[in-house]
Amino acid sequence: MHTLIITAHPSSKGFTHIMANTYQKSRIEAGHTCEIMDLYKEPRQDFLVYEDKHDERVDQVALRQMMQGRITKADELVFIHPMWWGVMPAIMKNWIDVNFCTGFSHKYVDHKPVPLLTGKTARVFLTSDAPAFIYTAIGVPFRSIWSLITFRFVGIKTKSVTLFGDMRKRPEDKVKKILDKISAFAKE
Repeated sequence: MHTLIITAHPSSKGFTHIMANTYQKSRIEAGHTCEIMDLYKEPRQDFLVYEDKHDERVDQVALRQMMQGRITKADELVFIHPMWWGVMPAIMKNWIDVNFCTGFSHKYVDHKPVPLLTGKTARVFLTSDAPAFIYTAIGVPFRSIWSLITFRFVGIKTKSVTLFGDMRKRPEDKVKKILDKISAFAKE
């Protein structure tokens, strides 16, 4: 089984990258292949700007095809990102917009969407400096956005969506517990 981890944090010292490395290490120890795609280090994909699909730049089409090839190869997709303003970072949203396009992730038959990424699974790990309960209390729908809107629409089965809050204030022993939990998820 091959896992593709997609991260989106501009600092190489961010906890997002520690989580990704922990998941990758545990996945490999469990006998799987695993790669990390750091969206801040990958070649940048432009925002969608065209009036007609034929207006896309050739280099952007080739880059999208390369990204889609990595998605196709993966049996499991793992998204790891911070919560900023209640949502994912813009670079990750753009990556989804560009790569999960009609004809690759879904198609329309009789004006109804048909998912094309069936057979894949996904996990999402989010971090926040605010306490996790605040997002639940104010009704931020990050679980629904990932599980029901993004993954379900394209046929990916959601395995988990997990938010870790209070990240700046967590003592070292609690950080270790998070990494142990990430490792346990990876070994499933």
